Order: sequence, then structure tokens, then C-alpha cells
Amino acid sequence: MKRRMTVLAALGLALSPVLAQEAVPLKALPFSPARQAGGFLFISGQIGRTADGADIKESVAAETHQVMENIGRILEEHGYAFDDLVNVTVWLADIEDYHEMNEAYASYFNERFPARACTGGAQIVFDFRVEIAAIAYRDVDHAGAGEDQ
Repeated sequence: MKRRMTVLAALGLALSPVLAQEAVPLKALPFSPARQAGGFLFISGQIGRTADGADIKESVAAETHQVMENIGRILEEHGYAFDDLVNVTVWLADIEDYHEMNEAYASYFNERFPARACTGGAQIVFDFRVEIAAIAYRDVDHAGAGEDQ
């Protein structure tokens, strides 16, 4: 596969998102879904892809729900919850999707929202329309967390 990509690059051909996806298995990408440091949990940008590899792209709302489900699964795996999120960054392919994303996003919080930044016009991997990265925090003295995972 590496040779195929080298040949395509040498020919000056652009890689489509589908070819790029096929060329690099997701498990082989050079990042961790999350890293814990002290009481912080840093969650890599999540897209609307299920744990079994299905892409959810029916709507911005559906994509956002899948992204938030992915974040929720990662939080739970590390002993955190949505209330532990302190900072979130949202990238939207089109800022016009801001309100639709917000409605789906807000449904995951009871009353305390994390600090957040949101930008539109982003070119998101594999032609997704929503990507969200997050940082969670728990007091290590009270929560028992703390080692890098």
C-alpha cells in the first residue's frame, strides 16, 4: 500500500478521502484516542465513526450524536463522565451547521457546560462535517486517577 501511495504521489495525483482512508488503517494512525496526565484526560478529535467502523453522516445532528457517544465511551473507559469535561474544541465543515450541532451537543450535559471553542470552514478528515476534541479533569486526590494511560 505504501508503494501504491508513493506511485500516486510521484504521478502528482491527489488522494481522495476514501483512498486516504483505505491507505491508512485507523488503528495504525500515530495518535492515541486519549491520554491521561494527572487528573486530566485529553481526548483526541472524534468523528462520526462507530466503534465497529461505520460512518454516521446522515445529518450534522446524527454525526454530532455519534461524536459525543465516542467521547462518552472514552470518558467511561477512563473513569470520567461528561460533567468532568472542562474544555471542548469543535470543528465544523460549515459554520451554518452551528445551531444543529449545538442542539445535539447540549443534550449530553445536565447543567455544567465545559468551556468551548468552535470554528467553521474546517476541512475535516474523511469528509465528516463535525470533529470534537475534549479535555476532562478530576481532582486526583479525590478521584484516584493520575497515571498516564
